[in-house]
Order: sequence, then C-alpha cells, then structure tokens
Amino acid sequence: MEKLAYQLWKKDDDSLETFKETLLNNLSNDIGKMVSELQINIADADVEPANDLAQSNYSPSPNAVIFIKVKSYFFTDNLESCLKKVSKKIQGFVVSESIILDNEEKSPLGLRAEGFSQIVFLEKPKKISSFDWFDHWTNYHTKIAIQTQSNFIYVQNTVVRPLQKGSPSFIAIVEECFPSEAMTNPEVFYDAENNPGLLAKHAQIMMDSCEKFIDFKKIEVMPTSRYRII
Repeated sequence: MEKLAYQLWKKDDDSLETFKETLLNNLSNDIGKMVSELQINIADADVEPANDLAQSNYSPSPNAVIFIKVKSYFFTDNLESCLKKVSKKIQGFVVSESIILDNEEKSPLGLRAEGFSQIVFLEKPKKISSFDWFDHWTNYHTKIAIQTQSNFIYVQNTVVRPLQKGSPSFIAIVEECFPSEAMTNPEVFYDAENNPGLLAKHAQIMMDSCEKFIDFKKIEVMPTSRYRII
C-alpha cells in the first residue's frame, strides 16, 4: 500500500468553484476503482477568512491537494491521466503516513470536515541533517504541536520521493485540522481562548521549536476545506 499526495492547479479558464465541483463530483467516479482512499483538500471560499495564515514561497500556490491510497504507484498511469485532464498542472509525492490525531466524527466520509485543514509543505534547511530534522520533528516538536494548538486532526507525511521531475525538494507534508474560529482568532488557534498570557506562551513555544528545523523561505502553508470521499 502506498499513499500519494498531489498538488493540483486549476485550468486558467476554470473558476475555483468549477474546479471544486469537478473534483468533488467527478474525480471519485474516474479513479474510484484505482484507489482505496481519496481525500480532497481545496483552498475554496469557505477558508478565505484564513488567508492571513497562508504562506507561499512557490508561487503560484496550488488550488487543491489530494491524498490517495493505492496498492502500488506502479499501477497509477491512468490515475495521473485523470488528474491531468482536470488540472493545468500536477505535482505528486509518495509519502509515508503517521496519524498523530484523528477524529472521524469531525471529518465524516462524503462531507466537508468541520473547521479547516491547514496543509504545510516543508523543505529541510541546509543547516540540519536529515536525522536531526526528523529527530526534532518526531521526538520534540510533535508534542508541542499537540499541547499548544487546538488541532483535532494531525497527520504527518514524510516524503519518500517526488513523482515529477523538477518538483520542490519537500521533506514532509503536514496536515492539521482546526476549529473554524481559529481562522481569525489566534487565541483559538493556540488553544488559549480568553487567556492572552497563555496565547503568548504557546505561540512562543511553537515558534522556538519551528525555528530549529523549518526554513521559512522554503515553506508552503495552505488553509483548505477537507473532504474525505472514499
């Protein structure tokens, strides 16, 4: 079993709403027999309040990210053809999944998940080795991310390899789901509602940890709506 993550860019002539409808209504019919799981995340109008949380160093940002599970990438030629039919551009990655937090009640099959899903693409800074990068992420940062934020879903995807030549050298793709209020209220985002002192403490703890292993000039942060389709 392999998990694949694809960044998708809409065609120039398509509106974002048209692109969204195509993905949600047609994609499962086109690729359903080839996949055991399909999740669609799209940067749609529902997450516009979170625009201040977005970061892009790889302009233009993708319009959607999909996560797929297949028996083997070897059998996915037709799958990528389907993605290319509905997109201007695709970039895919084979990833290894680690589910830290999950909440199927807040992300039911076939419906939009509660709140919003923040997807982060990360490159490894040159100053740190791969071993030390993963050691910090796994054994130090993960606990901080849980303890200082209001995330109710937290999935870490280690990038095994890119699927298109010339793709960014991402080392990991992170997905975290937050309450809707966290789009505009830092106190909710940092699990410190009505507590300015705790907000400052949690934000500083997170930033101190992030600075140890994240290059903020090589990061992509996408607020999205999350749909589990298959």
